[in-house]
Amino acid sequence: MQKRKRPEAPSEVTLPITPMLDMAFQLMFFFLATFNPISASEGEVDLSLPAKSEPAAQDVKRAEPTKEVHKEEVDDNPELTISLVGYGDPHNKGLVSEVSVTTTEGKRSLKGTPDERDASLREQLAKALPTGETKEGKKKTATARIEAEGDVRWSQVMKYVDIARKEGYQVSFARPIQGSR
Repeated sequence: MQKRKRPEAPSEVTLPITPMLDMAFQLMFFFLATFNPISASEGEVDLSLPAKSEPAAQDVKRAEPTKEVHKEEVDDNPELTISLVGYGDPHNKGLVSEVSVTTTEGKRSLKGTPDERDASLREQLAKALPTGETKEGKKKTATARIEAEGDVRWSQVMKYVDIARKEGYQVSFARPIQGSR
């Protein structure tokens, strides 16, 4: 006759909580010790935005996303306009395929690799930077307007905003380019 084994009561799993608490406090100390409040403004960008106008919809439920809020462009007299055109193919959608700069001398398309285009843009920005003072005796503020196709990723647009800001320009935006292909 065979003996039947009685099923054993399941053993209880215990997790040691002390090492987890130690690790949590170490992480908290690390983040507190490395936090730098001065760099908290890192994400801030100084932009020229259109003047405040009447909202397109008085009620959120009646909002029309395609309706224009500002009927006219704000005339900020930019020294130059940077135009960004994206790729048409789905593989590179959102990336910038063509950069052109429009100044008082006319429109100039920047050729080459993205790094070469960036270097050429920096040269154009340095060349178009105004010198002198305003009537009030203040240094003239240079303005660059950026216009991009609606398909261009925001990160790509911000790359060109950063380039213009580093060269000393105040940045404003134009309406998205429609159907440039």
